[in-house]
Amino acid sequence: MDPMDNELKIKLAEGPLGREGFTDGLRQRIEARIEEEGSRPKPRKTGFVAACALLAVTVMLLFVDGERLSSLLRINQSTYDEHSQHAAAPVKESWEASIRSALLLGLRTDLPAAGSQGEYSTYRTVLIAPEHNRLQKTAEGAGILMPYKMDFWKIGGQRIANEEKEAWTITASKAAANPAFEDEQVSALVSAKPVKLSEKLLFAGNRYITVAQTVQSRDPASGKAVQYEYVWVKELLQIAPTRKEISLTPLEEPHVSLRGLLAAYAEPIIQELKPRLPVQPGESGRAAGAVDLSGESWTIVRKQGRWIAQLADYGSAENLDGKIGYRLKDVPMELPASVVSHDELAVSWSEIKRLQPSAVDVFTSPKHDFVAVVTDRNIIIYPYIDQLIPSQLMTIPLQPNESVVMAQWATDRYVESWKQQVKAFLEP
Repeated sequence: MDPMDNELKIKLAEGPLGREGFTDGLRQRIEARIEEEGSRPKPRKTGFVAACALLAVTVMLLFVDGERLSSLLRINQSTYDEHSQHAAAPVKESWEASIRSALLLGLRTDLPAAGSQGEYSTYRTVLIAPEHNRLQKTAEGAGILMPYKMDFWKIGGQRIANEEKEAWTITASKAAANPAFEDEQVSALVSAKPVKLSEKLLFAGNRYITVAQTVQSRDPASGKAVQYEYVWVKELLQIAPTRKEISLTPLEEPHVSLRGLLAAYAEPIIQELKPRLPVQPGESGRAAGAVDLSGESWTIVRKQGRWIAQLADYGSAENLDGKIGYRLKDVPMELPASVVSHDELAVSWSEIKRLQPSAVDVFTSPKHDFVAVVTDRNIIIYPYIDQLIPSQLMTIPLQPNESVVMAQWATDRYVESWKQQVKAFLEP
């Protein structure tokens, strides 16, 4: 006990107070005691109270059985899902009106030989774009309409003929209303002269194209007819000049080698793949070409929704069934944007196959607003709203043996410009 408290207690126990009653001394002592208690710091109990509160909450949760807790979670999830559906409904309703992408597709159809006419290919271009707040096919026409810099170029067939033979080659010209260009393709199909050289378009980008060549000649050893096959990557302007003569030396024609495109990056690839130069027409298949140090012959193909490069190796070329060809090897390097643009997928290939098991190819817009899935029979358009929506918007039927050789995208303000120009060039 405090000494001051003890002294006060003794004073009060002495009996009735004197005449003075509540003396000044006693008053002063009581006041001093009060002041001392007021200035003494009090112990804090906040931590203890908080700990008790936390313990109480924990105990309360422990007594909530699993069924009631699960019920609470289901109620919360149901409320969240209902809110999400209400929030997403306006987005889906206005989705087509908000599309900012247009897809320009180049398609090639391979037709079999018929009578005296050998195998040949035809081409068409289709534009898929938003119009009247809906995504639809806005233009279609013959030939491949390829965007190049600020213009459009038309790629198609050109017939070269003399008294004894003819060739059907791939050529390009700046796009314009030119019916004669289309008539020339038709005339090549009805000619009865033997075709010594034929070309087929495999790929069209925004600067480069890939061409497959077939040359008819004879094996010098046996004298039998032989078909020589090649692949080449060319710049668009390399096929723009009109050819007047039939050349049967493909290696000497203008083309772009893998080294010419990738520079020093191509060297380790060529060393690893060890390609051989093409066998020239008239040479025996047993005469393997020299070592190819530049990657002269290569191609660009589609593989699981991506454009990839493949190097052609003619070292194993053999005369099988009257054909001398090549073997393709994947190039372990992504192609630069100067060759292929907007080639990224917003969805995985495995997801596409789950949605459409018959898919052979897929393209996704740079703005991630729709997806084009290619099958053997159709091109199916699906919406993309933060994820792939399994609801078909439109379908473009494909002809038998028809495949995609070009996929070019326009976005934002270029969409309307493309719609006007493509329609004028394809549907004059």
